[in-house]
Amino acid sequence: MKEPGKSQKEAICHLSGPAMVIAGPGSGKTFTLTRRILFLTDVCRISAESILVITYTRAAAAEMKERYEKACGCPDQVQFGTFHSICYQILKRAGVVTADSLIREKDKRTLLQVILSNKGLASKCSQDAISALQNEISRIKNQVRKKGLLKEPDALFSTEEITLIQREYDRHLREQGKIDFDDMITECFRLLTSCPNTLSRYQEAFQYILVDEFQDINPLQYEILKLLSLPANNLFVVGDDDQAIYGFRGASPGIMKQFTQDYPQARLIWMTDNYRSGKAIVTLSEKLISRNEKRFSKAFQPVKEGGRITSFCFDSRREEELQMIRELSSLSFDQLFSSAIITRTNREAIQYTYILKNSGIPVKGTQIRKDDLYHGFIMQDLSAFLAFLYEGKKRSHFIQFMNRPNHFLTRAALPFETIEQKHLEQYYRNNPDMLVQIQLLFRQILIAEKLPPHLAASFFRKTWGYDRYLKERSRDLNEFRMLTEQAERIQQSFKDYIVGTSLGEFADRKAEEDRKNSLPGEEVPGVSVLTMHGSKGLEFDRVFLPDVNEGIIPAKDCRQPESLEEERRLLYVAITRAREHLYLYYTRERGRKLSRYLEGLL
Repeated sequence: MKEPGKSQKEAICHLSGPAMVIAGPGSGKTFTLTRRILFLTDVCRISAESILVITYTRAAAAEMKERYEKACGCPDQVQFGTFHSICYQILKRAGVVTADSLIREKDKRTLLQVILSNKGLASKCSQDAISALQNEISRIKNQVRKKGLLKEPDALFSTEEITLIQREYDRHLREQGKIDFDDMITECFRLLTSCPNTLSRYQEAFQYILVDEFQDINPLQYEILKLLSLPANNLFVVGDDDQAIYGFRGASPGIMKQFTQDYPQARLIWMTDNYRSGKAIVTLSEKLISRNEKRFSKAFQPVKEGGRITSFCFDSRREEELQMIRELSSLSFDQLFSSAIITRTNREAIQYTYILKNSGIPVKGTQIRKDDLYHGFIMQDLSAFLAFLYEGKKRSHFIQFMNRPNHFLTRAALPFETIEQKHLEQYYRNNPDMLVQIQLLFRQILIAEKLPPHLAASFFRKTWGYDRYLKERSRDLNEFRMLTEQAERIQQSFKDYIVGTSLGEFADRKAEEDRKNSLPGEEVPGVSVLTMHGSKGLEFDRVFLPDVNEGIIPAKDCRQPESLEEERRLLYVAITRAREHLYLYYTRERGRKLSRYLEGLL
């Protein structure tokens, strides 16, 4: 086993009382945490059962547990888990929840769609809107209101809408005896604060608490930590405020500053040696992140020399893609497998996966699950059109597809839950052009409802104009081709649909069939294609960052100072994934320019 560095050793050998380790990228925090547990159990003779280790993800918990057990030579009684798993166990042992209390993710999304439709908000039932709503409800549930940390709601929904939807959502969960992921935290906090005996039992059980990725916890999780660590306050937290990138979940880099205020006697340990990246990459990342104002100031020390940074500016995205393909095609298989393309959004990750596969370059694993096809917006739109034809001409279905492409129809023209042509004609009675268009649309509906489902879906795409809508929303020809291929697959799947049965159940069945056929346990080697959020905690020999353009990073709708700093942290996380070679690509197509974050640094 390798010997720890000076700052690592200081962290490992801390014994009692609160401590915070500020651990930069590549500083060996997992190694340090593992060795610290061994120090407590082997050197200090502290009972393994009294040690609780909390990580941010199940994968991280499993990895740390495996490394610790390998180092100690046998399974031990140290408890490893995520915040959610620990809170779930506390609730389960107290009889608050059972094994089937947790609502499934699919059912949660369906419930929110139903609530939106019931509240006259069917137009906000898109996949992206539902995801935004889930994040908003999650953020609200996990805030401690007395701290004054609540943010403004997502722009897609007003404060009143969110309050209304959340109240209805929680009421339904209570009626069904269900909780969601966030309720695990809120219910655990309620249990610990209302039942002194329960709190005392866990305070005695967990004498030493170690927390990984401390910057990613939210205020309510922090309150639970403070309760559990009393009275000894043997709370050892490891984090990096520069890698706090989960603001949409309620996390904040300020949580680390708060720790120093709540525990003024806490020991601060700085782990800023970077064992991962070459010097040039470390230097660039330090210059980048030092422009953020709200952070602990740090001086990074690269252990490795070298590190290459290659930057290109292209006239078009197509040139950018071709250059990336040329670079990847020149690599050996081993080099490919230790390379990654990191994008700002999942949409771009999907697009680059498509580009690579079409170019014969292997892509690692299954970053995009097959069954996403049957939960995505295309499935929602085609299903809504068919449901309108076969399930009673419902307003909610019509709203989903009526302006795809844009026919400039307004919801105000739809006064009833069932759609009739005469109602739209009445609303647009003084607009001759719109009347002609409405008559055409309803003639098309009459034709489509006489067709078999898969032909009706084809009619929707070709005659109604849905493929034109896909072209309008695509950033380039590659994305359009990818979307139309998805639409074609979905259209063909409707050959199996029987009119009169539920389209929702049909979609779920197709997704389940696709999931079973996708062999989820099979690992396919290749280039990793993932988002900046998804890259956290990983490292690669070569990292490609395409589209480091203004409007992509930071996003064009990002204006608040806190959000702009988080976007810079996100780019910092992506850059610090690279061990040896970092590629930064951007374009000047249609007046685009380099991200403000990299101005003066390349």
